[in-house]
Amino acid sequence: MLQTFMQNWLDLSENDIITDKSFMNKARAYGVDFDAKYVAIVVEGDKQKLPDERLAFELDYLRRVYVLQTSEVDQFVPRLPKRALAGVGMPHHGVQESVKEGIFALAMTHPMVDEMRTMYYENMMDLANIIDAGIAYPETEQLIHDHLDDEVMLTLWLYATFGQSMCSLSDALHVHRRTIQYRLDKIKTVTGLNPRVTLEACTLLLAYVRRRTSVIVPALVEQLERVMMQADRRQIVNS
Repeated sequence: MLQTFMQNWLDLSENDIITDKSFMNKARAYGVDFDAKYVAIVVEGDKQKLPDERLAFELDYLRRVYVLQTSEVDQFVPRLPKRALAGVGMPHHGVQESVKEGIFALAMTHPMVDEMRTMYYENMMDLANIIDAGIAYPETEQLIHDHLDDEVMLTLWLYATFGQSMCSLSDALHVHRRTIQYRLDKIKTVTGLNPRVTLEACTLLLAYVRRRTSVIVPALVEQLERVMMQADRRQIVNS
């Protein structure tokens, strides 16, 4: 069964040496080349409208994971339904790591902003690594939680993403430039940090990303582990 194959593939690490001939034969039958790197795309949306691909598995009732060779990603993403949200991991020989990255990127998507319906882990990797290192600004996070809504913090994220281009930001959010200025000023008033100053903006962005990912990412990673545990475990690597 393909689902079992995918689950066992997930269980492989980057440098595992595969010794099980039956598993290798299944890989060839499914067109999997273990010498190539693969990218996981975690998609949330109406599953009846999502593309049918051989190398895919269900993460939960809302999300499906596609596993593609690096060269296939640019052709695949435009095929997703307009309302679908997608997180794209980095290329890896071990699929599990790319799935976790895709989960993190998915947590940063936003259904109301076209530019944020598909998010790429490579564009937020530095912030993710800082979070993994345990660096946090709890006071800033609490101020954001208590006094700044999602629209204001979304403005901050896009302000950084668009390189502080007010024109691009205004188009993306469908608001007047004065509204953007007001939101940026509000961030400074509430937190004491100026989003127009690069170093201070980094602290704010880190707090925002932690807020968006701190609950959903661990939950989905735990679900991924449950999916892996459902596999018919076999000794397919040289231990």
